[in-house]
Amino acid sequence: MNHENPLTIGGTMFERFAWKPDRMLLDDLVFRLEHFRSDAWDIDKDYFRFFKTKELVEQYEVFFSHFPPRHLSGLFEIGTFDGGSTVFWNEALRPEKHVSIDLTKREDSPYFRRYIKSRRLGDRIKTIWGIDQSDKAQLRSLVAKYLDGNLDMVIDDASHLYWPTRASFEALFPLCVPGGLYIIEDWAWGHWPGFITPDHPWANEEVPTRLVTELIEAAGTSAQLISNVVVCQGFTVIERGPMQIQNPIEFNLDQHILRRSSHK
Repeated sequence: MNHENPLTIGGTMFERFAWKPDRMLLDDLVFRLEHFRSDAWDIDKDYFRFFKTKELVEQYEVFFSHFPPRHLSGLFEIGTFDGGSTVFWNEALRPEKHVSIDLTKREDSPYFRRYIKSRRLGDRIKTIWGIDQSDKAQLRSLVAKYLDGNLDMVIDDASHLYWPTRASFEALFPLCVPGGLYIIEDWAWGHWPGFITPDHPWANEEVPTRLVTELIEAAGTSAQLISNVVVCQGFTVIERGPMQIQNPIEFNLDQHILRRSSHK
């Protein structure tokens, strides 16, 4: 299979996706758009449940037009629900190896298994269920076991909460290659009207905006750890700098942020 950068093959990596009011189509694959869920849907029973919107994907298209990904040896995805996002990213980015984890304790859906089998991807894509993104040791072990330590990109679309998201970052970012990208989706929910009501289930949760701010502070402290931070409405992208981290297990983001003392 051709693993060249999709952006160099012709057009953009996203032009194959056909968007309909309630679904996104990719060749013979159907992605049901969960944000437009309706009991009146006339849709086949075989589909992926897809939680990304056309607007979010368009933001990715703009981002990757400016920062085209190089060949990806290893992609680590956090949060996949029923596998739809794994298929989406595999088709868009064509990583050589793709590990996808989710907190849900389930198995691959029949639709997902047919996709893997029909395209002979069993040796390239590994889905692992029942994994807590806060379990740093387990995340690191999965990179070593299934990606041979080659980590070019991480996409976190899991809890969207500050502490679990930071735990994943501290576990995986030190393992990324220089120039590797770490993407945190939906960081801005703490600023969305429907999410800031007092009765929302996340009303007492720490918003991930705090982490984005800390990452910008770390980038301002030194470009050796974080060479670039790009903040979009739907996601934030952190580019790995050239710093050699001697002991990734002990990595703590606070140790890479300098702040001036407060003056009263």
